Amino acid sequence: MSTIHLKLALRQLQKNKGFTALNISGLAIGLTTFLLITLYLTDELSYDRWHPNADRIVRLNTDVKSNGAVSELANASPIIAATLRQHYPEVQATTRIARYPDAHFYKDRLAIAEPNVAWADDNVFQFFGLPLIEGDPHTALKDKHSIVLTESAAKRYFNSTHVTGRIIINEEDNKPLRITGVMRDLPQQSSWQFDFLVSIHAARQLDDNPSYFAIYPMSTFVLLRPGTDRRAFDTKLAGLMNNYAEKYAQMEKETNGEFKITLSETPLTDIHLHSHRTDELAVNGSIQYVWIFSAIAVFVLLIAGINFMNLSTARSANRAREVGVRKVLGSLRRQLVSQFLTEALLLTTAATILAVALTWLSLPWFNDLTGKELRLSNAPWLLPSLLLIVIAMSLFSGAYPAFFLSAFKPVQVSKGKLALGGKGSGLRSGLVVLQFSISIFLIVGTLVVFRQLNYIQHRDQGYSRDQMLVITDVDGIPHAEDLKKAFSRLTDVTGVTMTDYLPTGTRRWHNYGQADGKGMYLQTELWIVDADYIPTMDMRIVSGRNFSQTMATDSTAIIINESAARKFGIAGDPLGKTVHYPGYLGGTKDFHVVGVVKDFNYSSVRTNIGPLVLVCRPQDNEAGFAIRIAPGHIPDVLEKVRTEWKAFEPTRAFNYSFMDQDFDAVYRTEHRMGGLIVVLTVLVIFIACLGLFGLAAYAAEQRTKEIGIRKILGAGVPSIIGLLSRDFARLIAIALSIATPLSWWMMHRWLENFVYRTGITAWTFVAAAAIVFSIAALTTIFQSIKAAVANPVDSLRTE
Repeated sequence: MSTIHLKLALRQLQKNKGFTALNISGLAIGLTTFLLITLYLTDELSYDRWHPNADRIVRLNTDVKSNGAVSELANASPIIAATLRQHYPEVQATTRIARYPDAHFYKDRLAIAEPNVAWADDNVFQFFGLPLIEGDPHTALKDKHSIVLTESAAKRYFNSTHVTGRIIINEEDNKPLRITGVMRDLPQQSSWQFDFLVSIHAARQLDDNPSYFAIYPMSTFVLLRPGTDRRAFDTKLAGLMNNYAEKYAQMEKETNGEFKITLSETPLTDIHLHSHRTDELAVNGSIQYVWIFSAIAVFVLLIAGINFMNLSTARSANRAREVGVRKVLGSLRRQLVSQFLTEALLLTTAATILAVALTWLSLPWFNDLTGKELRLSNAPWLLPSLLLIVIAMSLFSGAYPAFFLSAFKPVQVSKGKLALGGKGSGLRSGLVVLQFSISIFLIVGTLVVFRQLNYIQHRDQGYSRDQMLVITDVDGIPHAEDLKKAFSRLTDVTGVTMTDYLPTGTRRWHNYGQADGKGMYLQTELWIVDADYIPTMDMRIVSGRNFSQTMATDSTAIIINESAARKFGIAGDPLGKTVHYPGYLGGTKDFHVVGVVKDFNYSSVRTNIGPLVLVCRPQDNEAGFAIRIAPGHIPDVLEKVRTEWKAFEPTRAFNYSFMDQDFDAVYRTEHRMGGLIVVLTVLVIFIACLGLFGLAAYAAEQRTKEIGIRKILGAGVPSIIGLLSRDFARLIAIALSIATPLSWWMMHRWLENFVYRTGITAWTFVAAAAIVFSIAALTTIFQSIKAAVANPVDSLRTE
C-alpha cells in the first residue's frame, strides 16, 4: 500500500462521509454478530475436551424395552463397571458418579441444601484428570467418611482453600465427613458440575448391589485402551446382559424380545450436544442449534460482504468521471485497482476494530442471553482469525468494485455512455434474493419457535402450576406432618401436599410391576404421595376415587394414570386390580388400584407420557412440600410460611421455588435459543436492508435521466416510486418462493423433536412475507421519493 494510495483513499472516504459511515457500520454489525456466534459455537464444541484422555472415555447407556416402550437411560447397573474391568480387555479403567440428592451440610449451625453433590469412585480424579489443590488424588475418596470440595465450596464454608483435615457435618446422619482434598473448580465446558464429591463407599445401595437389573441414576464412565476398535467394543457391549446377567437370556426369550435390556456407549465429547437421555448429569445442548447458528454466522458474514460490494457499486456512477480523468492523465489499471482495494482495506480494518469493541461491550448482555461466561481473553483464535477476515473481506468486498470501476473506458465516460447493467445487474439481483431468502427463513423459524414455546406454556398439562410454592428441603426434619398442618391452617393457603415427586421436579423412581398376575413386567414411574396430592395439584380422577386418610386399606392402594392402565392391559376395568412389585423398597409388595388419574405431563413435551403409579405411603416419603396459594396473596403467605418453617426447623435454611418457574427451567434452552434467534434475525434483516438501501441508491442514480424524462412527460411521484420499487418487490417475491419450502422443511424437522407440538400454518408465511415487504418498502421508499421529487432540469443538464 503506497503512501499516495493511502492519502487518496482517506480523502475519498472523508469526502463521502455518509457512504463511509454506512459501509463501516454495516460491516461492523455483521462482524460483531459473526464474532459473538463464533464465541458461542466454540464454547459449545469444546465441552469435555479438556480431559487428558477425552478421546478414549465413553459413558455407558441402558435402553430398556418393555411392552413396546423403550426407556433411554444415561446410566447402568452398579455392577457393570466391575464386569467390564474383569471380562473386557479393551477396558483400561472405569469410574462411577451418582447424584447425592437432598444433601445438607452444616454451616454456622444452619443446614444448607447443596444441589451439586455426588457420590464418586475413589479413582475419579486420576480417571478424569481432575487437579487437586490439596490432598492425594489416589487416596482422597478411599474412606467412606471422606469428602472433597471445590475451591468455591471451600471458600463458601471456610473462607479458605486450605481445609484438608477439617470436618464438615452431613445433616442426613449427623456424622462428620473429613475433608481429604480440594479440587479446582470444574470448567464451565463440562457435562457435569459438582461442588462436593463423597466416597461412593458411603452409598451402600450403589456400591454393593450385585444385580444387573438394578439400574440406578448412576453414570458409569469407561476408559478404553489406545487403539481399541470401537465398533467391535460396541458389539460386545450390546451382548453383555446375555453373557453375564443370570436369567436374563431366559426372560428375553420368554417375552419374545418384548423385554430387552441393551447397553451402549456415548463418547464423552459427544454427551453435551448429542445425548438427551433420562438421568443426564446436566442439561445438555443440541447439535441442531450448533448447525443453525453456524449457518447464520456464515450467512451474516456473507451478507455483510455483499452489502459492501453493493454500496460500493452504487457509488460507481459518481466516480466514473474520476476514473476517466485519471486514465486520460496516464493512470494504469493496476494503480486504480490498488487504489480501490486500499479503500476497501481501510473500511474493513476500521469495521473490524469497531466490531471488536462492540463485541466486548455486548458480551455481558450476550452471556446473560445464552447463560454462558464467554470472554474474548479465552479466544486464542481471535487475532489470527480477525487478520484473515480483514484480508479476505477486503478482497471479497473490494475486488468486484475495484476491477469493475477500473475497467471504464475514458472515451465512453466522457461521452456519458457508461453502461452498468448486464452481468453486474444480474449478480446484484441474485445477491438481494440470497439476502432476503435468508431473512425470510429466519423470520419463519422465529415465528415457529415462539409459537411452539407459547403452545408449551399454555397447553393443558393435566395439572395447575400457578400460585404453587415448592419447598424441597424437608427430608429428615422431625414432625413434618405437624408442619404440614400448620401450613394448611394459614389464611389464603388453599392446599398443601407433602411429597418429593412433582411434575416439574427431578426426583424419579423407576420400578417394574405386573398387573393382575398376568402379562409381562412393565417399567413405571412410582411416586410416593399423600391423600392431598391430587386435589392440591388440581389433577382430575377419571375413574375410581382419591386416597383416603380414614381408610386403613389405602396403605396398599395405588392410583395409576391412563397410560399405565393401557400399558398394563387393564384400561377397560382397572379398579380393584392388583399390581405386583417384586422390588419395592427392598422387598415384594402387592398394591390394589383404587383410581385412575388423567394423564399429565411430568417430563418434557419432547417425550410421550409414560406409565405412572401413585402410592399413598407417607411413612416412606422423603418429603417436600407443595403449597397452593390463593391469587394475589403470594408475598403475605410466603412470609407466613417462612415464619412457620423457622419455628419448626430453626437449624435448616428455608429454600423455596415456584412451580411455574421450575416448569420454565425445563425449557430454558428453547427460551434462550428463541431469544437469540430473534436477535440474530433482526440483525440479519437490518444488514440485508443496508444492502437494499445501497441498491436503491444505485438504481436511482442509473435511472436519473429516465426519471427526468418521465416527469417532463407527466409522470407523478407515485408512479416514479412504483417504477423504482417494482424491481425490488419482484426480487423479494422470488426470495419468498425459495425460502418458503426450505423453511417449512427445516422447522418441520425441528418440531419433530417434540411429541406434543403445534403446527406450521400458512399464516406463518404470510406474516413473514408481510414483515419483509414492509421493511423493504420502508428501506427503498426514501431513495424513491428522493429521486421522484428531484428537479428534472438538473438530471437532463448536458455534461
